[in-house]
Amino acid sequence: TGAVIAERMKGKKTVALTWIGDGGTSTGAFHEGFNFACVQKAPLVVIVENNKWAYSTPTSKQAANTRFVERAPGYGCFGSAVDGNDVLAVYEVTRQALARARDGSGPTLIEADTMRMRGHAEHDDMKYVPREMLEAWAAKDPIPRFERHLHQSGAATQPELDGLVASLELSLDADVAFAEESPFPAPE
Repeated sequence: TGAVIAERMKGKKTVALTWIGDGGTSTGAFHEGFNFACVQKAPLVVIVENNKWAYSTPTSKQAANTRFVERAPGYGCFGSAVDGNDVLAVYEVTRQALARARDGSGPTLIEADTMRMRGHAEHDDMKYVPREMLEAWAAKDPIPRFERHLHQSGAATQPELDGLVASLELSLDADVAFAEESPFPAPE
């Protein structure tokens, strides 16, 4: 909020786009910042990833109303809910929110319904998440879902996608090797 308002004060037409997990919306800092953005009609889009767990706390134990998009009217801004595992739907709702921010309509709160499939941190084994829940959400994985769309629409073949993945993996491996072989920065 502060960054995009500062940009506006400089006469720039910057629009800010950020995201936060469902647990982060329960903090005072989120409320204060988002409320201020709405009062100021700041060009801000916030995507709330409703990933079902604030670390190990289910949404039902962190919020009385687990539909985060329903908070938007209370802030006086536009709200939109989207299937967070549908790449094209997320793109479209975000595109529309950015257009509203650019035209001076103020912030948008987008609730992306999704599921965090790994622990909150590397040490988190997610034993608190029911296996059935993980299995149900694994079937909705956005990557294979989007790949199916690309195949069905004729936008990409499986060999093309396989080549893209192989190229990305090579690039990532080279970046990791570079980082691991690099010296630590000087203390100063």
